[in-house]
Amino acid sequence: MRVPFLQKSEIAKEAREVLETYNVRTGIKVKPPIPVEDIIERGLDLRLDFIDFDRYPAMSDVLGATYVEKRLVCINQALLEDHLEGRFSFTCAHEIGHWALHRHYVACHGFQPKEGRRILCRTSQAKAPIEWQADTFASCLLMPEEMVRKAFKQTFGSSSIELVNVESSYAGPLCFDPSVANWPLIAESIIESGLFRNVSKQAMMIRLQDLQLVRNATSRPIGWARG
Repeated sequence: MRVPFLQKSEIAKEAREVLETYNVRTGIKVKPPIPVEDIIERGLDLRLDFIDFDRYPAMSDVLGATYVEKRLVCINQALLEDHLEGRFSFTCAHEIGHWALHRHYVACHGFQPKEGRRILCRTSQAKAPIEWQADTFASCLLMPEEMVRKAFKQTFGSSSIELVNVESSYAGPLCFDPSVANWPLIAESIIESGLFRNVSKQAMMIRLQDLQLVRNATSRPIGWARG
């Protein structure tokens, strides 16, 4: 599905509005870990269900789906069975992103009599603009900028971290070298400080770089094998 271009700032604004709507509807001041399941059900008045998409050959790479007319969000139950809390929460937030950003465009892209108008999230289409937008939304929803910056300041101070070493020069129980090799420790420190317990280290490190709180000054890209 083709969707209009959106700036990151526009996507972040939509994520903030979803959180504000949840606050108003529930009377609960939202804070990490962001309750994505409750946001789906009480914040947006949608139904949440879990499906074994892997049973269907044509849907084996589907992590989640949003059925617009049915007001239904479906998550691949394998994410529950594998105890992948970070990936599960991110997928829920990703589907919220589709609902907030894209539900109005579904009617222009065909109609399936059995399933109704829907958005399928396939791993094979992860780089498509619609999926990038939903991923960006999920990051903003699960890790609100103000809350991430507060946790970062409490942990590392006011200045951003510049990774100038690839491998760690030192590591110990009290401190560590914020190197490329130690990216999991950087992310974990912010997760613990900000109570982002349903966020993966990989997602947090991407968010820290996106907010320019962490800058990689080396020629070695940050890999996710250790995350």
